[in-house]
Amino acid sequence: MSNVLLCLGEYAKTPYYIEEDGRNIYSIEELCYYLYHQAYLMEDSFVTQKLGEWIAEQLKLSALGKEIFKLAGKPDALSKLMTLLSENVGYYEKQEWETLIYEIGRHNKLSAKERKKHRADGFLNSKKYIPALEEYEAIIRETRADDIKLRAKVYHNMGVCHAKLFSFENAAKSFEKSFELLPNTDTYVSMLVAMKFYMKPTEYLDYLSKHKESYEDSLEVERKCELLKLDWKRQPAYKFFEEITNLRQQGSAYYDGIISMAREAREDYRDCVSRKRGFE
Repeated sequence: MSNVLLCLGEYAKTPYYIEEDGRNIYSIEELCYYLYHQAYLMEDSFVTQKLGEWIAEQLKLSALGKEIFKLAGKPDALSKLMTLLSENVGYYEKQEWETLIYEIGRHNKLSAKERKKHRADGFLNSKKYIPALEEYEAIIRETRADDIKLRAKVYHNMGVCHAKLFSFENAAKSFEKSFELLPNTDTYVSMLVAMKFYMKPTEYLDYLSKHKESYEDSLEVERKCELLKLDWKRQPAYKFFEEITNLRQQGSAYYDGIISMAREAREDYRDCVSRKRGFE
């Protein structure tokens, strides 16, 4: 029983709503878990008097709540919050808290542009593609045209976000902008892959015929696509859909219904990832 952790405070009747992430928090342990995994995306503005009041009133941790209440609006409020939690809540080991506090401090030393990109990259790595795109677009608006290296990286990552959202035409445009700023093979191949996915076959071949220099890269595109197909065929889902297709050809109305449900699920997914906030 040495791994048992005793919970601190009470379980909130009214949760603390984190607007940026569309998430409800019900306990101090949930708050610790959230902060530990999301702190690299956050700013000092997360620490508010409202948070302190919620901890004091809902979790019945009045002393801790009052200390957090005092931190609101202060410099380095986020790292100071982590220090408070490390001293009062035994959810993580001391060394884990110290590592996190160090990373937050390093983040705060970055320039404003670097912090924005770090935050956007965090959203991208967390599969929160719409918030990532919003951050990347803000960086493009706020940076000078001669900041070539940064803008090229941002446009490339925007292309990745659009591709993850199945918006392949926008992905291709973003990769193209990145390539124009800072030419490299990986970005160009990514652009061709996106073009292959949204263009009609004749349009894609017409583009290649007009850009003879793309021949070697187009071979790499085909290689990547074949690898993707082979990987998909090894997935259990592929066998399931193959079986469904065979049964459908036999005229089963039941399996027609499954196909219809799958289409609805696909549309629901697209709606979900297109929302600005509140998805995980």
